Amino acid sequence: MRPRSRLGLWLRESRRTDEPSREDAASRVSAYVYGNVLVMAALISLRPEDLLRCTGVLSVLGVGASTVVAHMVGDAVGRRVRQGRSIQWAEVRHEIRDTVPIGAAATVPAAMLLLAWGGLVNANLVLALALAVTDLRLAMLGSAVEWFSGERSSPRLFLAGFGLAVIAAGVAVLKWALTH
Repeated sequence: MRPRSRLGLWLRESRRTDEPSREDAASRVSAYVYGNVLVMAALISLRPEDLLRCTGVLSVLGVGASTVVAHMVGDAVGRRVRQGRSIQWAEVRHEIRDTVPIGAAATVPAAMLLLAWGGLVNANLVLALALAVTDLRLAMLGSAVEWFSGERSSPRLFLAGFGLAVIAAGVAVLKWALTH
């Protein structure tokens, strides 16, 4: 069955039919890591009162959007340098797909922050939970590598993810202790 629109064609062509290349997997893993690290930094910079206004949600979404743009531009320029030619539209779509881990890193905490902004849940609790979810995503680095690459991850990588999460949690706790 042939798609009737450009969107349908784009969606059909965008579907992953096989495992990503090593370069694609590496790009997605790096997007996962720095997307979560930068969102964690944005969350750490927030105070509970920021969640009662749009400041918290917009801060996290702004970090996510700017990181998506930086990742796409950086990878596109890198691809152009490696290949020695302008990139094609199909490659741009490819770069967009590689930013999905960044979007997920920002979207989940931002959605959680909406609960505090709407007055549905206590801001302190929401901020703590958003930090915990992001920290858990950092701890799952080894699993993310397996997901994106389709290969088993090493115990060393699982420990690296855990170590990164411990450091990020330590920074969050220290900030909380100094400013609350």
